[in-house]
Amino acid sequence: MVAVVRFPKTGERRRQWELALRRDGFVSSGRTLLCSEYFRSEDFDRTGQTVRLKDGIVPTVFNFPAHLQRPEATRSTTTSRRAEDEPQPNVVSILNVAKTREMVIDFRRVRTSLLPLCILGEDVAVVEDYKYLGVHLDNGLNWRINTDAVHKKGMSRLYFLS
Repeated sequence: MVAVVRFPKTGERRRQWELALRRDGFVSSGRTLLCSEYFRSEDFDRTGQTVRLKDGIVPTVFNFPAHLQRPEATRSTTTSRRAEDEPQPNVVSILNVAKTREMVIDFRRVRTSLLPLCILGEDVAVVEDYKYLGVHLDNGLNWRINTDAVHKKGMSRLYFLS
């Protein structure tokens, strides 16, 4: 069913609708109407007896001629165009299961056993601590392992000074 919708009476919403139409010099009046075909079906509130537009809706469905079409952003470099054209691989297929580690950080009083993480049919190794970007982390978020490692490195460097 096609219906007509009256332009909003408030200044800002009316201005948004006028801009959405992309007609040079177009100024709506209090009696200006717009066809319901310019709105998506989900823009309407059909819960009551009267079908109404939802609040804040602006017309978005247009079939503009070529000179009024907004240009789509295109990639400018060869690499970015190639990346756009090539299908992106699935992230799971990129992961190397042999190098992937799982560290569970759990502060609950009663710890339950968790199912092992499985990638491409292989279980991922569960670790108690892990070195990431030079910082040693453990599953209790304690600094003991990191402090010991920094202390050990410092002592080995100080040995050469003595």
